[in-house]
Amino acid sequence: MFDLSAANNPIVVIAAFLLVLIPAVFIHELGHLIAAKLVGITILEFGVGMPPRLVKLFTWRGTEYTLNWLPLGGFVRPLGEDMVRQMGDEALQSDRDIAIERGFTHPVSVNEAKPLGRIFFMAGGAIANFIMAFVIFVIIGLSGLPQLVGARVELRYVPSESAWSDSGLQAGDIIQAVNGEYFADAAGLLSALQMVGDETTLTVIRPASGEETFIVTVQNLDVSSLTLETHPIVQQVAPGSPAAEAGLQRNDLVTMLNTQPVANFDELQALTAENLGQEVSLTVLRDGELVTVNLTPREHPPEGQGAMGIQITGGAAVPETGMVIADSIPVQELVPLSIGESAQYSLGRIGMVLEQMAQLPVQLFNMVFNSAPPSENMRITSPLGISQVGGLLLQESIQQERPAIILEYIGLISLALGITNLLPIPALDGGRILFVLIEIVRGRPIAPEREGMVHLVGIALLLSLMVVVVLNDIANPLTDILR
Repeated sequence: MFDLSAANNPIVVIAAFLLVLIPAVFIHELGHLIAAKLVGITILEFGVGMPPRLVKLFTWRGTEYTLNWLPLGGFVRPLGEDMVRQMGDEALQSDRDIAIERGFTHPVSVNEAKPLGRIFFMAGGAIANFIMAFVIFVIIGLSGLPQLVGARVELRYVPSESAWSDSGLQAGDIIQAVNGEYFADAAGLLSALQMVGDETTLTVIRPASGEETFIVTVQNLDVSSLTLETHPIVQQVAPGSPAAEAGLQRNDLVTMLNTQPVANFDELQALTAENLGQEVSLTVLRDGELVTVNLTPREHPPEGQGAMGIQITGGAAVPETGMVIADSIPVQELVPLSIGESAQYSLGRIGMVLEQMAQLPVQLFNMVFNSAPPSENMRITSPLGISQVGGLLLQESIQQERPAIILEYIGLISLALGITNLLPIPALDGGRILFVLIEIVRGRPIAPEREGMVHLVGIALLLSLMVVVVLNDIANPLTDILR
């Protein structure tokens, strides 16, 4: 379970910011640098962090590599370009003279490159983010993915004066293995017990003792004639609900509704739906005895509650002994994938994110024109919100000793950064690519002054939106959805 206090711990949030966002932004700018070198665009400076400059690290092949004060990823400065638009002729010539002094024989600005070369340069950052995400997901696959290897069952009622209680087992204990072997489900547990002799060793987890795991030896256990009856078991009762007023309790095993036997959740739900607003009798197995209670399922229950007001899970009874068990969290183990399987897994993760992004316009259309409620998936978040969630996942990754948890998030953020930058929005890479495409169609470029003004307005709007989003992330933390 997440410790949500980590979302408000400045140290954890800052650590997540440095670990999640900085590498993604740095790789993005590195992609622009590599793309520029490949198409011949002159890059005067590649900065680690954002200005003001702290120190020049070195100069390689005419490009200065600098370290800057603000730890916000990095940047590239092409010949004749600033953050918004192409410089004027005088500033462009000054940059050209500097480039020649550094050894560039034929300095090329962005606008002097061929259209397809410019598109590749502008898309280079996003391509690098996609590659980063792909590599991270491959590493996760190679390190191992969680896979279900067995079931666990929780003892909800252990009869006294039985081999189970004599061995020290008690209600709340969770059985994980029989003689060191996992089982598939409750029926598999019974089958495993029937295949062993009179003495059985059980691997048991005791939550009451801090998730302690130990081995229990059960002797003189005669299970050859035992059977298993599956029924839904009450996990929780809502206060003030019909179930609470009727006296239903946690661990009650629901065996019948009126005269109809109930084997699982679907059957209980269907029978309840047939009797809304009508009094019904429930037969439950409680502490080894059958008990009947009467209640009336509600036609219009409060939000978050069912007609009866109970939360249930899968359960079963052993009629011959009165023992009651319930499904518990299954056993998972990390299973490493081959390099080919890891690549396939990586492509699948990327495809899933792209599919979700493609659905956003449809969700937005439904929200605007069909009055559909906004989806949490559509929420725009700031670096603050991203870092808060990253802090929770970083904490979980450390607690479980599973680097894959935070790596998965880093990969998703890198992927999201690449996709976002390709959107045709002024000031973003996608907006700049759009101007190049317009140039290809009309046969001549749009005046640099006009394009620069569009990007300037875009930057102003994006900064204004960022302020609003940051304030929203402060007032309504994204981590609240994890509660």
